[in-house]
Amino acid sequence: MKNIPTDLLRTFVTIQDLGGFTSAGELLGRSQPAISLQVKKLEEILDTRLFLRGTHLALTADGEYLYESAKKMLEINDEIIHKIKGEGVSGKVRLGIPNDFELAFLPRVLRSFTKTHPNVSVEVDCDISKAIQQRYQKHFYDIVLVMERVNGDEHRDRRDYRIEPLEWVMAHDYKLSPQESIPLITYPQGCVYRAITEELLAAHAKPHKMVYTSPSLLGLLSAVEAGLGVTVMARSTIPSQLKSLEHSAQLPKLGNVCIGLYYENERLSAAAHRALDFIRAGIANLEKSRFETL
Repeated sequence: MKNIPTDLLRTFVTIQDLGGFTSAGELLGRSQPAISLQVKKLEEILDTRLFLRGTHLALTADGEYLYESAKKMLEINDEIIHKIKGEGVSGKVRLGIPNDFELAFLPRVLRSFTKTHPNVSVEVDCDISKAIQQRYQKHFYDIVLVMERVNGDEHRDRRDYRIEPLEWVMAHDYKLSPQESIPLITYPQGCVYRAITEELLAAHAKPHKMVYTSPSLLGLLSAVEAGLGVTVMARSTIPSQLKSLEHSAQLPKLGNVCIGLYYENERLSAAAHRALDFIRAGIANLEKSRFETL
């Protein structure tokens, strides 16, 4: 009778939960080749393919069955360890996250985190980055994720930031008239997207006007989908029901924005360190795949 090593099952489940080999490796402290070898070994033990090889990571029928079964096995394993050895992390973690990640990034990361650390309570604030940074400076949060301008002299840990291209976003059937001012849908003053957009349009002498301003991501997306105008978002946060352009004859190229993590390492609790690992993995796994909203 063959036995399936639990470390192989944990790697497999983590890949599926985080959506990629790279992010699973970062969370588990292994290189991507090592993660791939573990999956290959698991497939050899079971004599089947677990993932469909293609553009997007997807499970085979056997992979779906194993995923559900492996989660139950790992829960039993972790419960035994916790009960007998008294291991486990508990506590509260306070996070500050930009509105853009409220619908896509945040639920996926928190779902994976709470499965692994059920005794950790997570409090999350979503707001524009300027407000998040101001509260962070007053120690309201343990960890914050903010949108900021790109720093040409970046010295942070590479896991703590990601450079993303900005794109113009509009409804699929929206057509911008060459004769009219560019109608902008934005967050309030203090949003880095808004500042970059206004500076760029002014530099290119492009007439523009604010037609809708809201601190709510859902409010902005609803206005864009209704065809009131155009907005600007980081590429990985653009929902599937909207289209994006890097630039056009009327819309100049926007450049990049930095998604940055901030925390005081010496002040982080064990629970916050675990949360930081999951957020880093989530940032590394940001992709062009679009999410559904509304």
